[in-house]
Amino acid sequence: MHPRKSIATLTFNLSIVIECHTKTFNGWPSTRWELTTILSDPDGPSSLEGPHVIRSSDKLSQYMWNGLNLRLHLDAAEGYWYNFLSEIPYAFVIFEMDAVDEDTVPVPIYVTASQDEAGAHLETDYLVLSAALPTDVRDKIEDYIVDNYVPQTKKKRKRKNWFEEANQPRPKPNT
Repeated sequence: MHPRKSIATLTFNLSIVIECHTKTFNGWPSTRWELTTILSDPDGPSSLEGPHVIRSSDKLSQYMWNGLNLRLHLDAAEGYWYNFLSEIPYAFVIFEMDAVDEDTVPVPIYVTASQDEAGAHLETDYLVLSAALPTDVRDKIEDYIVDNYVPQTKKKRKRKNWFEEANQPRPKPNT
């Protein structure tokens, strides 16, 4: 068993590559965004930089963003644990749509490894894309989970006997 280190937060610098696939159906353009790559960038910028255009054409455009921060917090450890139960753990990037250089390019605003946080953002107007975590980041997050997360034991609720409760005499109101 590992000794508990109780690290409050852990931060990773990341860079991402997103692609825009454009197709035309019956004269109407259709755009689909995909997060293709997440890179560990420990020496990268500490604040968001981008989008840097990698490739641009009518059908496929690629953009790189640098300076994203993935921060782990103890209170979200259960969401990280659920993510690591899957065969391939993912990073989830939450985007806002914004106008940049006359194109609409999603702007990353938050990165998480918690499935719970990603799910909460999916229920809003944000775009949430995911890709596999870089190996070095994945290994450090796994160590963080092992060192800091203790699953809570589930307690069985005692069921109420609604029938007995409904048949109890009720107090008379004071008049």
